[in-house]
Amino acid sequence: MKLILTSGFLGSGKTTAIQQACRLLSKQNNKIAVITNDQGEELVDYKYINSFSIPVKEVTKSCFCCNYNALIENIYLFTEEINPEVIFAESVGSCADLVATIAKPLAEMHPELSVNISVFVDAYLLHSIIAGASSFIDDAVRYILKKQMEEADILILNKIDLLDEDQIKEVQNIIQQDYPSKKLLSQNSLNDENIQQWINCFNEFHPEQRTSLDINYEIYGAGEAKLAWLDAVVSVHTEKIAAIKAVIMFAEIIHEKIQQQQLTIGHLKYFINDGVEQFKISYTATSNEKNLPVNSISNKASVLINAWVQTLPETLEKIINKAADEAALKTDSFIKIQSLSAFQPSVPTPTHRIGN
Repeated sequence: MKLILTSGFLGSGKTTAIQQACRLLSKQNNKIAVITNDQGEELVDYKYINSFSIPVKEVTKSCFCCNYNALIENIYLFTEEINPEVIFAESVGSCADLVATIAKPLAEMHPELSVNISVFVDAYLLHSIIAGASSFIDDAVRYILKKQMEEADILILNKIDLLDEDQIKEVQNIIQQDYPSKKLLSQNSLNDENIQQWINCFNEFHPEQRTSLDINYEIYGAGEAKLAWLDAVVSVHTEKIAAIKAVIMFAEIIHEKIQQQQLTIGHLKYFINDGVEQFKISYTATSNEKNLPVNSISNKASVLINAWVQTLPETLEKIINKAADEAALKTDSFIKIQSLSAFQPSVPTPTHRIGN
């Protein structure tokens, strides 16, 4: 069984790539499964993957490294239920140190698993950092991104469709200079050939020995603490317009308020269910994606929000509450926040850590 530990910073496109890889692998008669992971209790990624009828489980309220036992439990539940050939385990976007806390413990305690660490990097974000234009100015936040790249078996420069050829070459050259031993892929995760190239690497690339990171957990924890997490469950009811229009207005007002306060978005995700269809809205520091039905006439919808924003939790909570009130007023609808949790993650405390 292959376990594809899929890492990478917030908004780097991991979930989309996993969903596309699952689609191709299923067509090739491979049994697949996914384990999602995040700091909150209500995960957009879990619901999104599940909407494609892909077998999926989740590890909530902590990263894989701090809840190693839950990761193992889900792996073996899948083994008993469907015996998949490939399991994708998507780690928290602010997580690093997977070699020491996951890959090496698995090698010692569960050698039957073949582990690959694929780290995704947003090509546009990385180019912005190189050009000095990125709003991720905090050194502790960038430290996490750097450490993620250091421990990759396969380093995937993702979203190359957002750059021109010269910009792609510039970023590729920097990565190859800084990480000359890494297997580097450049991809658009909506391109089947690119995804197949990634899949092929699962069989072709087998690192004999991995080096644990030299990582400062004080800086690592400080970087995570710069990013407030929020998850919220919201109900929307309308009379004069389709509920989806009120949801879009709600999402746009949230985005506008975050931008007005010049806060950096790590990831801002919405999973919407209008009783007929399920769909997703996603904003990152570099792009936004909306795959919405144009003919929906439902007058009610449930919305799950996951947000990582470089701010304080109370600031993020106020933005969501004010946006709900404004969107309700502008669309003459009823928008109710059913539940909301906002916090800063605690300093990572791995279940296991094996050094060099």
